[in-house]
Amino acid sequence: MLIDIDRIEKYLNDITTEVYDVKSILNEPDEQVLQNRHVIKSLKYSTIVIAEAIGSLFQHILAKKHSVAVRGYTEAFVKAKEYRIVSLELIERLLPFAMFRNMLVHQYWRVNDQLFLKNIREGLRDFETFVKKINELYINQLPDSKRSRLSE
Repeated sequence: MLIDIDRIEKYLNDITTEVYDVKSILNEPDEQVLQNRHVIKSLKYSTIVIAEAIGSLFQHILAKKHSVAVRGYTEAFVKAKEYRIVSLELIERLLPFAMFRNMLVHQYWRVNDQLFLKNIREGLRDFETFVKKINELYINQLPDSKRSRLSE
């Protein structure tokens, strides 16, 4: 089965947009961010969107390229590691965000905001690396006429 490049690009756009929003918030010092519950909620929402986009992208590639079905985002990350969708090291760094997404969605009140802020600051670079790697592996392999302008 063929990978739907438009779908891949949509997920990458979702990640890129959320990373941009998170970066604009993280220009502020931790103390200021932590004092505003609306800003923290915004960061948590962006983290959910990013983790879901990565998980959905993994699900799509696993299904179309490897005929593998998964039952959720965390399993998508685990199977992506098994099938080496991107480097093992990168998936290892992204996997906690899939698990963190589940915490946020199902029991967000238990998340320590200070720890969350530390993790999102450290994880931003990995999200950008992920977009770059998927572009290299899937988008940039297409003829110029079919390539997205996503990497510009």
